[in-house]
Amino acid sequence: MELPAPEQRHDDPRGTPMTWERSAPSAANPLAWSLPLFPIAGIHFRVHFTFIVYALVVVLRGSYGPVEESSVHGASTVGMAVGALFLLVFLREAVRALVVRASGGSAEDVVLWPLGSLQGIDPAPGWLAALLSAAVGTAVSAVAFAAMGITLGTLTGDWMGAGLPNPISASWLSNPHAWWIDALWIAHWTGVQLALLALLPMLPLDGGRIMEAFILRRRGEYDTPRIAAAATLATASTAGLVAIVRDLGTLLTVAISCAGFAAFVLWRLRAGDSVAAARPSWMTSHDESEERESRELRAEREAAEQERQTRAAEDRAVDLILEKIAREGADRLSAAERATLARATDRRRGGSQR
Repeated sequence: MELPAPEQRHDDPRGTPMTWERSAPSAANPLAWSLPLFPIAGIHFRVHFTFIVYALVVVLRGSYGPVEESSVHGASTVGMAVGALFLLVFLREAVRALVVRASGGSAEDVVLWPLGSLQGIDPAPGWLAALLSAAVGTAVSAVAFAAMGITLGTLTGDWMGAGLPNPISASWLSNPHAWWIDALWIAHWTGVQLALLALLPMLPLDGGRIMEAFILRRRGEYDTPRIAAAATLATASTAGLVAIVRDLGTLLTVAISCAGFAAFVLWRLRAGDSVAAARPSWMTSHDESEERESRELRAEREAAEQERQTRAAEDRAVDLILEKIAREGADRLSAAERATLARATDRRRGGSQR
């Protein structure tokens, strides 16, 4: 009875563990709980539900919560901050997706959350490609910081308050300015916060991806996501403790989110390991079949090359024997020479019959 072909698994621990995520929304993958936005250059962008929840919380708190000097408040001001965050995140991830595709990777359905992308951007194999992908977001933020900082410093003359804003305080807005100056400062302030938080060494932040790239260099693709996710849990625990002690609500939210991401990654990887361990003996993977066929093909090529070399050596020996016959006569051949000539004759007769 012919057995059915095994279904290809995306969580095979010996396959491509860094690209197991699926972008289509499904109950089994909360990383893909998102809404479609629009395509650019063949890349489809989606907004994750955490972005929507974050925007609603920020708008409601800024509109109806207590007025604090360190945060933005007022519906219009908060709306500017949320809009600036979306535009900056979209810019960072769009540039990242284009760079990754240009360097041999893939970017199809990119899912955005408030600090970057959760999935959909897969760099080419190798730690350098992963490092390049992780560094793109920081590079985009650096360019945006320089452009907006120089513009604000030039327009206002306040290089310290406007050009180099305090990332944990929005008190600069308490002074009167034109609305478009305020909008530009809010975008600049939001970009500084985004860049600093994204550098934390936790997945799926840029800092975590940079850490993951260096782990990949040492440990390979199988161990890397496991080690990086475990390191993220440890770092998130420390960051969460610091956030509680210092009353830093934003840092606590980021730590909890990254810990949840890492826990989900570990759960999926361990589930894949369990499936692989319980796989029947006849259920070989596509990669294993290709590897076996490659070994068989190499063995056939080596055997054919050995046979060719044997025949070439035999032909040279026969030529020498024929020259000896022409020069001295057949009765002067040794037993070994007669055996060599007989084997060559039998081989050629067999070849002609085939």
